[in-house]
Amino acid sequence: AHKRIHTGERPFECEICGAKFNDRSNLKAHKIRHTGENPFECKLCDAKYMYRSSLRAHKMTHTGEMPFECSFCKTKFRNKSSLPTHIRIHTGEKPFECAICKAKFSDKSSFIVHKRIHSGEKRFKCEFCSSKFHVKTALTRHVRIHNVLREKCFTCDFCESKFNYKCDLKRHLIKHTKEKPFECEFCKVKFSYRTSLAAHKKTHTGEKPFMCDICEAKFSDKSNLRVHKRIHTGERP
Repeated sequence: AHKRIHTGERPFECEICGAKFNDRSNLKAHKIRHTGENPFECKLCDAKYMYRSSLRAHKMTHTGEMPFECSFCKTKFRNKSSLPTHIRIHTGEKPFECAICKAKFSDKSSFIVHKRIHSGEKRFKCEFCSSKFHVKTALTRHVRIHNVLREKCFTCDFCESKFNYKCDLKRHLIKHTKEKPFECEFCKVKFSYRTSLAAHKKTHTGEKPFMCDICEAKFSDKSNLRVHKRIHTGERP
């Protein structure tokens, strides 16, 4: 069997799909995909798996065992396959390169998702309106819009306002908590929103990115530009 690795010989063929293997045990493992058989059962919760390795990984959810440890930060993993992907966060290695645009990725799943941008493949379809998406997370986010006649999923504990997206709820909660997590590095003034901090910092840097297209006056804030333009248009607020 070992010699076949060198010779490339694959004498064991699947009669269902024609796939060939160099070892009978590999053929046997492959055929389970066609039969749907799950011969490996967890004795603790009766979950069943196609492969012994999958059962072994599952059993660790009961025992809490995480035998694979990152040598950089000591983070631990149940699955050996998760460790190399994690280590690339530390090394910066990106072995998966797009042949079309040369973008590089540290994990295969992100690479596969990226390739759909070029191929136009949108495998995740909305059951309500037939919209299609490259990634499942985009579909999940989209479906919430439809959900039970636009039912809003995220509810504020303070005033019971409801929102489609968690990020909108988080932004709303600041009105109640008065939290100001964004601090100016120049004067230590704090703001509730990142956009407010960005606008404030321009008072220190002198940056004025918003220019009047009539007289070329410049402003640090878009709202100030809008007010200024009324001088030219004669518009009253």
